[in-house]
Amino acid sequence: MRARRVGAGPEFRLFQDDKMIGRVDRTTVTFLGFATRDDAALAASIAHLALTRRRGRKPQSVAGPSDVLVMDHGCRQAVIAPAGVLARLLPPASEESDVGGWGFEIGLLPEEGIDVFATARARVMWRALRSTGVYRRMQQFRADYPAAA
Repeated sequence: MRARRVGAGPEFRLFQDDKMIGRVDRTTVTFLGFATRDDAALAASIAHLALTRRRGRKPQSVAGPSDVLVMDHGCRQAVIAPAGVLARLLPPASEESDVGGWGFEIGLLPEEGIDVFATARARVMWRALRSTGVYRRMQQFRADYPAAA
């Protein structure tokens, strides 16, 4: 995964094999391009678990997709587990990106807001998505892995 700065600001675009997969700024890490809401929710729970482990905290037991819920909160949707809110889901219509599809964003702690720490947290999440194979559910990689479609 490569992070490319957008202008002179705090935002970075995230790329894998020259395909945009998300973005990171001082407050959130976002991954985009999942085919369905359920795929995005599953990916969010995996990414959140990896981030929790990296932070050195004991993760709450989230055994699988059945342990998380997608709840509507006003005009937003969130991935909820017994431990609390894991991520905010981003519907396809809310994105102004060429990537399209569903996405999710996970908030960073204030001490993770420095560029190098924020991108490091994004890498932790991306490695978890890669190691579990969930990234194959992203539209950017479906042609590479047709069995995942």
